[in-house]
Amino acid sequence: MGLFSLFKSSKPVYTDRVWRTTEYALQGMITDALVAITRKQVPVVICFFEDELQQITKFLAGKGVPAMALRDYSMQPQEGVVLYASATNEFPLALANQTVAIFLFGHYPLPKKENEYLQKIKKIVPSASLVFYSSLDEPAFKMFSGERLIGILDKLGMKEDEAIEHPIVTRSMQQAREKVERMVRNEIPATSEEGWFLKNINSK
Repeated sequence: MGLFSLFKSSKPVYTDRVWRTTEYALQGMITDALVAITRKQVPVVICFFEDELQQITKFLAGKGVPAMALRDYSMQPQEGVVLYASATNEFPLALANQTVAIFLFGHYPLPKKENEYLQKIKKIVPSASLVFYSSLDEPAFKMFSGERLIGILDKLGMKEDEAIEHPIVTRSMQQAREKVERMVRNEIPATSEEGWFLKNINSK
């Protein structure tokens, strides 16, 4: 089966944390991953696009964060490190007996495929927490709900360097992605979210 194999399970429960910019979202995600280590959890940072993986690895190296690629964990498991991977990588069975915290750098544009991927993870680590880290400068926000969400977040008192978690925000994000899904019949893969939207939405 492929990356997004179809499962019959219900939608996994997750939390959305939203920042104004990608830079703050990335910083917040890695900070939370390091906190997870202090709680004796294994933090796994996951992204859906190649350019996001490059951002993550560059940030980890630049900040001197102890980290290793998820694909290497089975061969040489280590404690006290942030694991990172693209969603195209297989989730190692070696983590099945660990207390795992999953940190996802942005949503995938198509909810159905994202849900199938999350279910695949949950089959291996059922008790793992799932938190998405998004920002208002992502293509999906700019296209469908950015200005409206910014207005909502301003009313909620969101500051530049703060994240917000709120059902209204999660619902708005879900509705925007469902709108995208209705527009795409034959998905064209891309190495970046921006490229994905150019190929699948803006080209129509």
